[in-house]
Amino acid sequence: MSQLINKIAISVIVIILQVLSCAARTPADSLSAVLAQKNITPEQKVMTLSLLARAKSITENKNAIALGLQAVALSRHLPDAQYTAIAYATLAQIYIQANDITRSAMVVDSAVYYADKTESQLAKGIAWYRKCWMENIKGDEKNALLSGQQALKYLEKAGSAYYQSSVYYVMASIYANQEDGPLHKKYAQLSLQAALVDRDYDNILVAYQTLGTYWQYYHMAHTSDKASLDSAIYYNKLSLATYLNNKDRIIFHSTVAIMALNLADLYAQNFPSSYRDTVFKYLDFAQKIGVETHHLEVISNCYGMKSDYEAAAGHYEAAAELQQKGLAILNADSSKTLATRIQFMSALAALAEKRGNYKDALHYQQQFAALYTQLYNEEKLNITKELEAKYQAEKTATALKNMEQTASLHKKLGYLYIGLALALLTAAIFLFRSYHFRLQQLGMETRLKDEEAMRLIAEQQLMQERQERLQKDLLAGTLQVEQKNALVQTLQKKIAEHTSNKSVLTQINRIIDHDKRLDESLAEDKADFEHVSQEVFDKLKERSANSLSRLDLKHCAYIYIGLTNKEVSQRLGIAPKSILMARYRIKLKLGLGKEEELDEYIRSL
Repeated sequence: MSQLINKIAISVIVIILQVLSCAARTPADSLSAVLAQKNITPEQKVMTLSLLARAKSITENKNAIALGLQAVALSRHLPDAQYTAIAYATLAQIYIQANDITRSAMVVDSAVYYADKTESQLAKGIAWYRKCWMENIKGDEKNALLSGQQALKYLEKAGSAYYQSSVYYVMASIYANQEDGPLHKKYAQLSLQAALVDRDYDNILVAYQTLGTYWQYYHMAHTSDKASLDSAIYYNKLSLATYLNNKDRIIFHSTVAIMALNLADLYAQNFPSSYRDTVFKYLDFAQKIGVETHHLEVISNCYGMKSDYEAAAGHYEAAAELQQKGLAILNADSSKTLATRIQFMSALAALAEKRGNYKDALHYQQQFAALYTQLYNEEKLNITKELEAKYQAEKTATALKNMEQTASLHKKLGYLYIGLALALLTAAIFLFRSYHFRLQQLGMETRLKDEEAMRLIAEQQLMQERQERLQKDLLAGTLQVEQKNALVQTLQKKIAEHTSNKSVLTQINRIIDHDKRLDESLAEDKADFEHVSQEVFDKLKERSANSLSRLDLKHCAYIYIGLTNKEVSQRLGIAPKSILMARYRIKLKLGLGKEEELDEYIRSL
């Protein structure tokens, strides 16, 4: 995702820079043409506004600030904070052009703040480059180098040679101030390499300038090394040639004015007075660019160097006249430029003293002291303002941090409340399901109990019906026996009336007596079998596969009601040995094993 964001931002910058490099118009005109396009996206508009503000920062500084603020305001409506970070970083440079270091420092802090809220490596790299740049302006070289290294890490990932060149240039300047020649040279060369890759002529010019400065410093330490002087002159002249060939593509023309000043200084310091025309040629060129770009320091330096030349030749009046012209240009400008005016007052006082005009010398010295006091007070006030701004920034940062912590706490509490609500909802659902399950279980138990009760009632009804049927059968049998007894009694009366054939009568009486005994046996069976349920006989029949005879069943019934073998033999009218044989036969029919007892099995039914 971050790579995609970087590609989008880089593509926006590349499109705009291509328009700048290919157009015959000035960069500001080309950027205005881009803004006039109908299909421009909000992201492209923010980037174009920032670049247009940068292009107008020298000649139209107030308009440039307004454009920069417009870019910032528009960027805040975009979802990605990278455009806000880049807009603030660009605005920082414009405030420096207006000599407003306090606001510049504030917007640099804003750029770093918004860069922390995006995944764009490019935006992070630009913001940290501006932080490095601002720390260098304030003289905090140690932190500036650390910020520069951090910026390079982001920019290498983003693949932005343009801003890498700018970071290398700042680091080269820092090492130049520290008189670290090898590192000065190293980063100057890196700055030039990156600028040539990106083909940005502003970066190419400053890279040539810092390389020229390196060789100039090197020659000052090694005056006998003629090659170093040639190298310093070469890079400065190469910068001038690059400017003349690509003037319409360059935004910061003041850079070439500085190069012209450097060339003039190189010739003035290292060549005889016969090179005066060469020196003044480069000074006139630098002065012309200074007027065009409203670069007062360049203009004042040009007049100062020309004055020094005249003073060295003993032309004190001409020297003083040049100083007065330079001072008049400064006084006509709305900006204070106190430090430069102090230099002019010091030079005019020295020239007046050399001319013997001590009154003017004293006057200029008094103005020098007044301006110096004013500069000191302003610097003190600026430091106070800067400290106040830093305090306010830290206070704002602390407030933002507290707000973020509060928001984070509220967010966590929100999650906690949501979690508690979900837990309560889950518990409620669990309790409801448990209660519902309990109700279902109770309903099921009730249904089972009802079914069991119904089953018991059905069994009781079945047993009642079976008992009633048995009673009816028994009643029918009893009636049948009574009828038969009545018949037998009638038969005996008739036989008694005819006693002629005694043998027949004896036989018939024997049969009748036997029948009576059977009836008595049936009566006994009736009394005994009232204690035996029909279910017992059914189980015995089922176990024996209906192989038990009526006598066997009667024998089993006697065993069931607990009669001994002797009692059974008396009931059945047979010998005890026959009872044992009957028991063995019944055991076989029931399929019982040797270890199983017949009595226990029957009584267990």
